[in-house]
Amino acid sequence: MVDLSNYPYPSYESSKAAGGILAAVIGISMIAWIFQSIQIRFTPRRPLILLLVSHLTVFVHLVLRAALSTENRNSRAGFTATSFLIVIGMRAIIIANYDFLTQVGNLKKWMTRAIAIGPVLVAVTSAILMAPANTSSYSADTRDRSFRLRQASSVMVLILTVAFYPIWFATKAMKHMTKLAIILLIISSISCLFVSIYLVITSVDVYYVGSNDQEFWFYVFQFTPIAIALLTWTILHPKRTLEPKPEPPSSPDESMKPISINI
Repeated sequence: MVDLSNYPYPSYESSKAAGGILAAVIGISMIAWIFQSIQIRFTPRRPLILLLVSHLTVFVHLVLRAALSTENRNSRAGFTATSFLIVIGMRAIIIANYDFLTQVGNLKKWMTRAIAIGPVLVAVTSAILMAPANTSSYSADTRDRSFRLRQASSVMVLILTVAFYPIWFATKAMKHMTKLAIILLIISSISCLFVSIYLVITSVDVYYVGSNDQEFWFYVFQFTPIAIALLTWTILHPKRTLEPKPEPPSSPDESMKPISINI
């Protein structure tokens, strides 16, 4: 029989030192990200903003871990805030991975729209499911529903991360990528896949309780992959990994004009 008396709250004592140090690391990465993004005038806009949101939400999550007492963290408001921030931070990286594909090569309009909109809808839906999952977790009568909603949300994220690879292959975007861009997407996507598998495992009651006994499990299996992805994006910023798309000729006639040479 699984002891769910403390569900959904963690039973460990958060390390304020660890939270503060890691918040500083993500904060430095965020400053470097903003500085490099300003240099290229936040173009392309969507992936740069998505990664800024991810940096910011993960940074605030860690600050709250370092600042909140165990009592405040294990309140409804504290738990909801910290959970929501890490949920948004991870999903923003996944969407940025997809959006990066639309920034290379010349995809058809329908394909660009599908890649830009589809992952957002799935990610947002999975995040929305976490709201009733958390609400249902506070009552013993609705805990089963809470775990079912948590599992549905986690499976959606896992499907989204796995689907990235066949979509990447189908777009043939790799042909138009630099080596650094390929390395960036490989590291970022694998990091997200690692977290999504962990979330599916911990959506089962026995593993959820076990993972909340020690803060170690959060830092190793959830925070570390996210931090690796964010730091990789900062180091391999699109300003050095994303080549500008060639501008099409202003008109078909102009591109067909013969070149005259004066002798």
